[in-house]
Amino acid sequence: MAFTDTVPIPPAVARQAVHWLLELQPEEGSPGGAQRARQQWQAWMAADPLHARAWQRIAEVDGQLRGVPASVALQSLAAPGMQRRHAVRLAVLLTAGAGGLLAARQAGLGAQAWEQLAADQSTGTGERRDTVLPDGTRLWLNTATAVDVRYSATERLIVLRAGEILVQSAPDSAPDAATGTARPLRVRTAEGLVRAIGTRFTVRQHAGHTAVGVLQGAVELTPAQGPQAALRLAAGEQSRFDTQATAAAQPLQESDSAWSEGMLVADDLALADFLAELSRHRPGLLRCAPGVAGLRVSGSYPLADTDRVLAALTLSLPVQIHTRTRWWVTVEGRG
Repeated sequence: MAFTDTVPIPPAVARQAVHWLLELQPEEGSPGGAQRARQQWQAWMAADPLHARAWQRIAEVDGQLRGVPASVALQSLAAPGMQRRHAVRLAVLLTAGAGGLLAARQAGLGAQAWEQLAADQSTGTGERRDTVLPDGTRLWLNTATAVDVRYSATERLIVLRAGEILVQSAPDSAPDAATGTARPLRVRTAEGLVRAIGTRFTVRQHAGHTAVGVLQGAVELTPAQGPQAALRLAAGEQSRFDTQATAAAQPLQESDSAWSEGMLVADDLALADFLAELSRHRPGLLRCAPGVAGLRVSGSYPLADTDRVLAALTLSLPVQIHTRTRWWVTVEGRG
């Protein structure tokens, strides 16, 4: 795709423009918030010619995508009603430009950030959220999680792009009118499908595999390239699968879902593993010195204050917290 202005937008300005492009998409039922956002955006536009240039770049790309003059696109960008997915696509093109995703990375916008921006629902690091889907199914999102919700006449599909979810399924509120058959409720991950069978369960996307735990009911796991390896899990069981195979069912650690209540629960967990879990809920780098990695941790810790959790470790273990910056912390042996 060609641009009329080939000079790159400065990364900082690009990020600001991305912010305003998404901020101007009003949340349902919040007209007052949308009006305030437009006023603040107008002030941002007037503050610097580079801001107006970044917005003009969006209009050029929007015009090419929709086949309308840039002047028309420029007027429509700040108007309510633009689909969020179209806004996200424009945001990607603004920062990526002709250089593709490489330029987006150079602008400081990594793959995880784009997963979150492009998803129907997402959480940032340290954020957790729960929502109710159109059929009454309840969905909890753990830290740094991104999902798409794809409900149609034939299926109820949740696409887990990144992170971890807890699903409490509800009976189908819109079964097939002709047959009365309920639409299946499934979660799709990079490795395959998880089908709910009247259940409450967790799904976590790891690098190269998916982990599933069943709290109530049952689920069926089906690897994308190995349907013959499908596995049914009952309540109190957990397993993992990749694109071709499933692992044998194991007893479920119910503490694995404690995050949905804002807690991190450890039962004789190695300190290195405990900190790896805690690091998912705080920005920056959290390291564990090799000399203390094998120390054991037990207890329940509130995720709302990870600094407090680290401080608590120094009271129960022979460790100290070395803070290079707020975003670079190492747990090491005391003294």
